[in-house]
Amino acid sequence: MVYAQPELIAIQLLDITNHQEPVINIINLKIDQLWHSGKYEKIFPLFYLVTCLDPYDEEAWATGGWFLINCIAPSKSPSERKKIKMKGLDFLKEGLKYNPETYRLYWEIAWVYYMWGDFETSLKYLDSAINYEHPFYVENTRAHVLEKLGRIDDAIKQWKEIKYKFPEMKYVAERFITNLEKQKTNAQ
Repeated sequence: MVYAQPELIAIQLLDITNHQEPVINIINLKIDQLWHSGKYEKIFPLFYLVTCLDPYDEEAWATGGWFLINCIAPSKSPSERKKIKMKGLDFLKEGLKYNPETYRLYWEIAWVYYMWGDFETSLKYLDSAINYEHPFYVENTRAHVLEKLGRIDDAIKQWKEIKYKFPEMKYVAERFITNLEKQKTNAQ
């Protein structure tokens, strides 16, 4: 008996049904099953398959990249770990090519660079993310990056913008503004 590749099966099913959503739903159910059974190694190919079927599925790009970086890479040797992390980052960037008009993948990439301590590159992606409708944590992350870069005045300005744009974050923003102003005063 010859077994077909999952990609071929999905494409054939798509040809038969002429509907992409049910096929992607089946794949997502399998992803969920693998996730909950801890079979992380088998998940990324399925995210890749979803992005082949629907390159505008930001969740598949974001979660697929996250799985490579945070679930697969840590279990590998240092040299293999770095290679897989870069593959995850490249996957996120590939998704950005299909989805350049929303904040999501800019933020995901910025977060990776933030976690890796590359704050300049993180800021570059955050500056792109804030150009699109976004939740508060995009600007929140940007404020933290500015602080890490020693740009305290810019960080204070960002927290003030957060306070204005996202009233639910008022008290958090005020706390950071106060702490940053104290930090600035103590540095003088």
